[in-house]
Amino acid sequence: MSKCRLLLLLAILPVLAACGTPAPAERKANVEALATGTMTPVFLQTHQFDLYSLSRANGPQDLLVVYIEGDGLAWLRIDEASPDPTPVTPTALRLALADGTPAVAYLARPCQFTDEAHRRNCRTALWTSHRYGEDVVAATEEALDMLKQRAGAQRLGLVGFSGGGAIAALVAARRDDVAWLKTIAAPLDTSAFTGHHGVTPLISSLNPADMGAALGGVPQHHYAGADDKVVPPSIAQSYMARLPSRRCAVLHVVAGAGHHEGWEKNWPMFSAETPACR
Repeated sequence: MSKCRLLLLLAILPVLAACGTPAPAERKANVEALATGTMTPVFLQTHQFDLYSLSRANGPQDLLVVYIEGDGLAWLRIDEASPDPTPVTPTALRLALADGTPAVAYLARPCQFTDEAHRRNCRTALWTSHRYGEDVVAATEEALDMLKQRAGAQRLGLVGFSGGGAIAALVAARRDDVAWLKTIAAPLDTSAFTGHHGVTPLISSLNPADMGAALGGVPQHHYAGADDKVVPPSIAQSYMARLPSRRCAVLHVVAGAGHHEGWEKNWPMFSAETPACR
């Protein structure tokens, strides 16, 4: 592997020294401490996986806003996948906690925040090569149905951070109950993403940019950090260019925002925006 290629990989993978990474149980405890008193935890048993979720609702609401987490701790080193993808920095949860909508839920990805009793069918491909694959998308759809029923909601607002934005878009392309879609720092065109970094294409994953015909009529806002070196604005721009029409889609390039940085302070304003077709 060339030095240049190695540096590119190091730039885009969540590589952390194992000795400095909190244990999965500690990562879960940190998340539940953040949500204590505001959101209730539950495991959602889908056909293939048990998905961890947190939610709050002040009585039945027409709209449930669901935040979908990013890829999490996918890699420990450049050549070693993580045995547990639970995120060290749960950005999607922090954004959910900043959302003033009456009914809000947080949805983790397969095998995040799970103990042994809830790790059915977990395998490293689910947070590496297959992280946007059919099994993951189908399980997310099932979980959304459960969350919607629990909240008494009729419609969904989907918000996805990073890889969770790709999942949110893939789900929105399949459903007729999605009122709107928002993504933050999301690899919405996975071919453009891997091409930009010169790494192996995600051939076992689905690409939101291929779903333009289904997504073109979904009201959607996409937020890209001007300083994001992991998912630069060009990735969202590539997705936008592949939509058959942009009358329902808006891309915001946010000055001073990186991949994880700068979103919490801006989110109270962005979360109040309601995407609409023009």
